Amino acid sequence: MPVAIEEGDQVALEDEIDEIFRREVKSLPAYAKAQAASGSGIAPPVNEMNELLMGLVVASQRSFHLLATRLQSIANA
Repeated sequence: MPVAIEEGDQVALEDEIDEIFRREVKSLPAYAKAQAASGSGIAPPVNEMNELLMGLVVASQRSFHLLATRLQSIANA
């Protein structure tokens, strides 16, 4: 049975996921360095890239958990 998601709920979920990525990735010092170096042709050090990658992994995992929780609450409604 299809479950309808209201537009307000979708926007709220998008905002929450954006906040997760902002907290986990954009706050990293390596993110600022990578942004500053973009377009320069100089690759950031591997350890900084690993830090960014782990931030993306953590943010993705938390986002999927949030989505699963939201879908479960809609299905139980």
